[in-house]
Amino acid sequence: MGEEEGGGEMPRLLPPSFPPKFGADPPRFLAESSPTQRSSAAAQLTLRPQARGEEIRWNLLKWFARHKRNLPWRVHGNPYRIFVVEVMLQQTQIKTVIPYYERWMKTFPNIEALARSPLDQVLKLWEGLGYYTRARNLHRAAQIIVDRFGGKIPSDPEILQTLPGIGRYTAGAVASIAFQKPVPLVDGNVARVLSRIYNLKKDVSKPETQKFLYAIAQKLVPPSPLSSAPFRQRRIRLRRTGGRGNGEGKAKRPGDFNQALMELGSLICIPEIPKCSICPVRSLCLAFQKGDPSRLPIRSKGPEVKKIDMVVGLLRKNGKILVRRRPPRGIWGGLWEIPGTVCLKNQSSEAALAEEFKEGLGLSVTAEKKWSKLKHRFTHRLAFIHPFELKMSGNGKRQRNSAKTLWASPAKLKTLSFPVPHQKILKSIIPHGF
Repeated sequence: MGEEEGGGEMPRLLPPSFPPKFGADPPRFLAESSPTQRSSAAAQLTLRPQARGEEIRWNLLKWFARHKRNLPWRVHGNPYRIFVVEVMLQQTQIKTVIPYYERWMKTFPNIEALARSPLDQVLKLWEGLGYYTRARNLHRAAQIIVDRFGGKIPSDPEILQTLPGIGRYTAGAVASIAFQKPVPLVDGNVARVLSRIYNLKKDVSKPETQKFLYAIAQKLVPPSPLSSAPFRQRRIRLRRTGGRGNGEGKAKRPGDFNQALMELGSLICIPEIPKCSICPVRSLCLAFQKGDPSRLPIRSKGPEVKKIDMVVGLLRKNGKILVRRRPPRGIWGGLWEIPGTVCLKNQSSEAALAEEFKEGLGLSVTAEKKWSKLKHRFTHRLAFIHPFELKMSGNGKRQRNSAKTLWASPAKLKTLSFPVPHQKILKSIIPHGF
């Protein structure tokens, strides 16, 4: 999920208590339904309001204790490790993150090690994980934490959100999981779970719906400790049994509840075909009772994916290849690249390359060989990348001196961080591997 916030006021949408209590004017997601649907949904949502929230917590915590994945940051977690992995998990799946996380912890075992490391080393370790702004923000945040907070990760979500790259979701995850603060979080998995449990037929990408989901999540996340009457007897039983093996011993941990919500969305309440038969909150799910959970959540279509042609040129000299560092902001910010550009409409690849090398590097070049094109997907772009082997021509040896360019040997190239498609190009053309 994005770190979207804000939006207009919601005088009728935000519930004063949880689950929502409806008076003469129901929320808009019910108002758009038929009178029969409104009556049925309102009745189910207001049924035993306190007990309903408690049941959701109770069932999820029991399920999570038995079925949670054995992830490395759960086994050997601390605030720094949770802080790092939550940044890595922004827009990236767990299975992709695990090997990067493990390598990261070997290289940067604590916040001080990360803060004092050069940015190039950080970017090299992040290479291939994508969204490189996260790596730069994480490096800068580590420096701020060391300088201003004595190397201690802040536990206050408001303070966490002042750090580079940390929005409401990541701040909530760190505060609740690392410090057991009763702070809500809503990512894509949580939005899907809550939309189905409460049968919310509103676009979850809209800021006002995000506010509503956060209001629900805030009411659901357990305080420290739980104090609701329906579960006093259970807590007494916990003290006698130690709460081993069934989740009760975790009932005072907001972080476990938030992880349980996300885990449910990742493993059970999946997008296309939810596994309702084994869901621990099936009996409390309004979308399941209506028979159409797979239709939720509602999400507006994103921007149309635009196709672009990119071109890159490999220029060699004395066994070395010319590479260039990209600007610190924007796509692939701060990484090294094979020099190139985006082709203009009706512009040939060869002409685009010659122009870029002449104007950007002060070199006159001609294309000597064309390699197979690659496809690369950006968030809202599909790029076709055309690599060429180049040779200097005319007075092309008048290269502009710049700290942003480098003639790199194969050994040096291995120490630099490149975007994934450029890594593939280098691996395919450099003898003895890259």
